[in-house]
Amino acid sequence: MQHFIVVGGGMIGLTAALGLRQQGHHVTLLEQGAAPTYDDTIELRVSAIAHSSRRLLQQLEVWQSIPHQRLGPYQAMEVWDHDSFGRIAFHAREANADDLGAIVENRVLEQHLWQRAAAAGVELHAEANVSAQQIDADKVWVEANGQRFSGDYLLAADGGRSPLRQAAGLPLTFWDYQQRGCVAVIECSEPHGGCARQVFLPSGPVAWLPLADPHQVSLVWSADTAVAAELEALDDRAFAQQLQRVSDQCLGQLNVVSKRASFPLRMQYTRRWLQQRLIVLGDAAHTIHPLAGQGANLGFGDVSELLKVTAADFTQRDLREWERSRKLAAVEMIGAMEAFKRGFGTAQPFAKLVRGIGLKFANSFGPLKRQLIKSALG
Repeated sequence: MQHFIVVGGGMIGLTAALGLRQQGHHVTLLEQGAAPTYDDTIELRVSAIAHSSRRLLQQLEVWQSIPHQRLGPYQAMEVWDHDSFGRIAFHAREANADDLGAIVENRVLEQHLWQRAAAAGVELHAEANVSAQQIDADKVWVEANGQRFSGDYLLAADGGRSPLRQAAGLPLTFWDYQQRGCVAVIECSEPHGGCARQVFLPSGPVAWLPLADPHQVSLVWSADTAVAAELEALDDRAFAQQLQRVSDQCLGQLNVVSKRASFPLRMQYTRRWLQQRLIVLGDAAHTIHPLAGQGANLGFGDVSELLKVTAADFTQRDLREWERSRKLAAVEMIGAMEAFKRGFGTAQPFAKLVRGIGLKFANSFGPLKRQLIKSALG
């Protein structure tokens, strides 16, 4: 068995730490912030958990512990082009499934992962600021809060700005989407009916993600920087009116019932995920546009495939194969997100006509639609 040091106590770092510990490895996890907690307030940051990610969390006995009142399973999806006839709708029954996925608040999942990791014997350190690191051919060590931790492998799961990745000098490809993601919890007069909805505007997509409350959704409004600045300057009433204008009345009257926040959208891709005994995964390895809600699932895929390698004796060659496989998955997802963004990011009449025809065809052509549903299920 090996000793893994995991830096980063978000969803991906905790999942990796728990999975490795359940395999019998010794695991130390260092988290810069406090141990995750949540209260009755709905968190702004949520993730759409696909079936593949849910299976992993079920295997780790975490999913079962999340309160039902903090889970928003969705049975349907609707996507349309604003001011166009283009529309596509999916339903779980078309894939003989109970749902297409579930919306979960990041903080809720992180707390339950933390608790499960502690019970499994992961050595957890909150408020641990890594100040130094060393990666050699046969061992690694990091220093945090004046204490040195030594191990066999170092996992960087410390987010998109990953200090570990930067300190290791790993090459990074990136571009700014020149958009910001505006998030809030929205109360709607009409029930969401377990349907995830998304409309494409020329300035960016707007997504309504169903929460456990049938009259509440998590909003993710991705907008070009100038448009986002205008939205951020509005008070809640004016913001809700703008949201109402682009919603096509799909959820009735809308009201903001939380604080609002926004963050810049940026694509990042680390060109090397494995350097000696340093392994990079999750947002430290890749960040993508949130328009399809696949960022977290891509990270869970990194963990799932890594656990297949670490389940038995493994070599550096095995880790290289994991790296190649996951880099391919990330590149494919980045390419798909860029194609969607560019394809829907214009109000040019001919482009809208082509989009409308494409969505209408996909909605009516059974084999293509089933393939899209399969992709949505993960």
